[in-house]
Amino acid sequence: MDISMKGVGMELGTALQTHTEGKIADIQHYFDQVHAVEAYFKEVPHGKHEADLTVHASGATLRAEGEGADSYAALDAAFAKAVAQLKRYKGRLQSHREQRQKYEAKLAGLAPVSFEDAAVEEASFEGMPGDMFAEFAPEIVRKDVSEVAPMSVDEAVMHMDLLHKPAYLFQNAKTGKLNMVYKEKGNVIRWVAPK
Repeated sequence: MDISMKGVGMELGTALQTHTEGKIADIQHYFDQVHAVEAYFKEVPHGKHEADLTVHASGATLRAEGEGADSYAALDAAFAKAVAQLKRYKGRLQSHREQRQKYEAKLAGLAPVSFEDAAVEEASFEGMPGDMFAEFAPEIVRKDVSEVAPMSVDEAVMHMDLLHKPAYLFQNAKTGKLNMVYKEKGNVIRWVAPK
């Protein structure tokens, strides 16, 4: 397992490095398929410290943040969160193996999503300013993606939850097409797939 540590705006002492390596080695007790762990430490205002752990396990990347009076306490808080996430991920993998066939059979019985095209007449926009929707338009930021992993919808939802993201783009292992899952208010998860 690769371990990397970095202090952001601070130096890491030998004792903190040894403590971090020991904690990270303990992760193998909870989930044996961890490939790499990155630990970042930084001081924040009011004498507090933050630790950020990124755990690269087989099929998932987990992030955990911790805060404490010193770097050791911050690492312990982040480690506890990472262990909880790894246990949850491991449990989901086990239940996913059991439910995969039932889920795929259920998907096969669903009707495909269809959309209706509705034309908007240009005459209805006459006399309107060209930028009438500018105040409602969000800023669009481009994110380049080099590789999209093939997985089932259930696995994509699990990855989205573990990464604490509102949406997740993936390649559907069954169809080979790009799909997306996203969260709406009320913790409702939606799935977008092309016909």
